[in-house]
Amino acid sequence: MTAVPFDLEYDFIACGSGIGGITAALAAHDAGLKTLVLEKAHKAGGVSAYSGGEVFVPCNHLMEREGAPDSEADAWAYLRFLAAGYGSEHLARRLFALGPLATRFLEEQCGVKWKIIRNFPDYYHPHAPGTAAHGRYLEVEIFDGASLAEFQKSTYLTPHVPMGITHDELFSWGSLSKIMTWDFKTMAARMRKDQRGFGPGMMGYLLKAALVDRKIDMMLSTPAVQLLVDAGRVVGVVAQHEGKLLRIGARKGVLIAMSGYDWRPDVAPSFELLPTWNSMVMPSVTGDNLVLGGEVGAQLAGVPSMNLGMFFGFQIPGEEHDGAPLWRASWEGGYPHAIWVNAAGERFCDEAFYKEYLPKVRHWDGKKQTQPNFPPYLIFDQNFRDKYCFGTYLPGMELPGAVVVQAATPRELAEKLGISADGLEATLKRFNGLADKAVDEDFGRGNYPWAAMMTGDRDMPNPNLGPVEKAPFYGVKLAPVGAAINSVGLKTDDFGRVVHVRGHAIPGLYAAGNSAAPLDTGAGYQSGLSNLRGMAWGYAAARHAAERPV
Repeated sequence: MTAVPFDLEYDFIACGSGIGGITAALAAHDAGLKTLVLEKAHKAGGVSAYSGGEVFVPCNHLMEREGAPDSEADAWAYLRFLAAGYGSEHLARRLFALGPLATRFLEEQCGVKWKIIRNFPDYYHPHAPGTAAHGRYLEVEIFDGASLAEFQKSTYLTPHVPMGITHDELFSWGSLSKIMTWDFKTMAARMRKDQRGFGPGMMGYLLKAALVDRKIDMMLSTPAVQLLVDAGRVVGVVAQHEGKLLRIGARKGVLIAMSGYDWRPDVAPSFELLPTWNSMVMPSVTGDNLVLGGEVGAQLAGVPSMNLGMFFGFQIPGEEHDGAPLWRASWEGGYPHAIWVNAAGERFCDEAFYKEYLPKVRHWDGKKQTQPNFPPYLIFDQNFRDKYCFGTYLPGMELPGAVVVQAATPRELAEKLGISADGLEATLKRFNGLADKAVDEDFGRGNYPWAAMMTGDRDMPNPNLGPVEKAPFYGVKLAPVGAAINSVGLKTDDFGRVVHVRGHAIPGLYAAGNSAAPLDTGAGYQSGLSNLRGMAWGYAAARHAAERPV
């Protein structure tokens, strides 16, 4: 098709306002390109604003600043362990090199105040090669929402992580399980002032740099619905804005950074190898990357879905975001006095370490043609209720009966849940004996410092272990809950250019973050890698479009 005439014309268009789109917009602007950000949702920040705001950057300059630089050999060994032989080693090395460059750019040129999360270990530390106990996780200092000026109310906050605090504060207050020991006075004071941490804080810094400091144009509630192509080159987009279709030219390039396909129930289950799929991200994430790319011949690529970034959780009736059901990830299985079981009433995993339970939930029995561990069931007792939260329900609050089943005995609970009563009774007898010894001889629960720090109760002999023995007993049937970190996306090259099904780069078209296939990270995941991928490839794409490649 011919991509002229245009209603508007820019040099570079970023489709999506998460870390990938905004980093690209900043880099494009600073390289002299007239830049536009298009955002489908009615607020800016994307999936990145819903996240914990962690960016995992091996060999980052903050480690050097501390006087304890990372080991390139160790960092590379760990990334290769995560990839498990899948993906592209070449793209992985590019990501490894781009991460520190993009991090410095955002700090030195854009005012992002990075800090190292103190003593926060890599997921697999110390059990995998090259892991570090400290330094690779970055987050931001508390951000003042008022500095967004007229954009303050049009940026996403998050329903998933605590507001107005940093990881260091969360961990010093007892982590996710110990909500009753948090400093609510400090949190309330910061929330009144709209002081943001985690994902909203991270995206606050980026959006301020783009919208306030540089006055880069952005259109909210404006999805890109079609790419415009002229002589094989992407030269712009058709966008739906205020009931009209606008043809917007892009002289240098278009970036697809609109996340994945979590809210496409006809797509997600087949790619993610589970019979159902739900999502914790905003409902605007509907696989537009696949649609836009597919229409111009983009090649799809993927990695095994078994162990990426997703969870199991629940939906409280009535909880919504942007008019859609709000699904919450469940961390409760890692707290003491809780376990997971399958329909046979048996444990099958380390419930505190989601990198272990994800592939085990997907386990396939080829003789019976079943996934025997799907769905999993969360089981906990009154000890749990006396000390810990379930979702947003504090100890002492009545739990929602539509989600949580309650019973006087394990047998009665099993019957209500429709799982094996004999199996559950035997499992609890075995588990409680292990909990009394503070050693999980079956699955090693409590052996991973990350899990102990994130979900454990460090006042317990084993932070992730406690008996399930005090009546009444509670059970929840869990469901898959995606975080838009999908296994399939658009195939890209060294500069973030989208690759055509015939193998060549599509001129003028780029992809970053969850819109791009995770060939750079392979078959494993580490929190902060999704934000790293967006930041790094958004930076690379914009620099290439501006003919200043890195």
